[in-house]
Amino acid sequence: MTLRIAHFSDTHVLSLRGVTPRRFLNKRWTGAVNLALNRSRHYRVEIFEKLLDAVVELGVDHAVCTGDLVNLALEPEFEMVREMLASRFEPTALTLVPGNHDYYVKEAIADGLFERHFAEFLPADIDLELGPAQRYPVTRLLDGVAIIGLSSAVPTPVFVANGEVGPAQLAGLKRALAHPDVEGRFRLVLLHHPLLPEPARRLDSIRRLVDASAVIDGLRGTAETRPHLVVHGHNHEFKAQRVPGTDVPLIQVASASKAGNRSRAEFNVYVIEDGALARIERHIHEPESGRFIAHDDRGRPLTDDARAS
Repeated sequence: MTLRIAHFSDTHVLSLRGVTPRRFLNKRWTGAVNLALNRSRHYRVEIFEKLLDAVVELGVDHAVCTGDLVNLALEPEFEMVREMLASRFEPTALTLVPGNHDYYVKEAIADGLFERHFAEFLPADIDLELGPAQRYPVTRLLDGVAIIGLSSAVPTPVFVANGEVGPAQLAGLKRALAHPDVEGRFRLVLLHHPLLPEPARRLDSIRRLVDASAVIDGLRGTAETRPHLVVHGHNHEFKAQRVPGTDVPLIQVASASKAGNRSRAEFNVYVIEDGALARIERHIHEPESGRFIAHDDRGRPLTDDARAS
């Protein structure tokens, strides 16, 4: 059996519809400055919409998103993204986890904006005996695949974009990976922040997963319980690594809305054959045509024959 799972992340959709200046009297003012100087030029809603259409056109078996769907965690942003997703995906066709921009300010977290707008894409197919206020990990059981989604999104001070999973979710992760309903399925784990540092990346120390070591320990498990694939976003570029101490692929996806010729929008497709990851396709935006073109994991264009093999 062959399954194809699409993965996108870091869309950073912006909408200021009906937003008054007082909404920026918090951490959002730093985001607004960043928008004026950088993000508004580089992250384009129309590219994200073309990406979603490309995912639908491929007819994948499922799609996952690893967060940062919105930019400043404003309600109009959540409303816009929800409309884009709900018009293309049935609730059973897409699984999400939040990123730090989805939890950009405390008021958005307190109001549960991400969870309220995307509730249909935050499944709980496995009873993990979570606490009454605990929504994550989310769990999705598909034919041949079990998806476990961790939230690394937490409130942070100005100029900080760190993440944390926390002990409660790690306990849920352990229960999920060992659950009888997961046995025999391909195990896919989602989160937003990278597990491994990027020392060459500017300001990496304030953009990291603070409990990465504990998460890695939770993923190692045993041969019978460790995941087959871990995927994340956050750093806006494709990277293929391994979970330390294992042979588990650790895949970072690029931004789903990035404009430009040098660093372009992408989504991944993970091809699973007979319960194992067979290959990774990178579908990269072509500015001239507006299409997303299939490449291999080294960035080489794929022919139709290569994709079918």
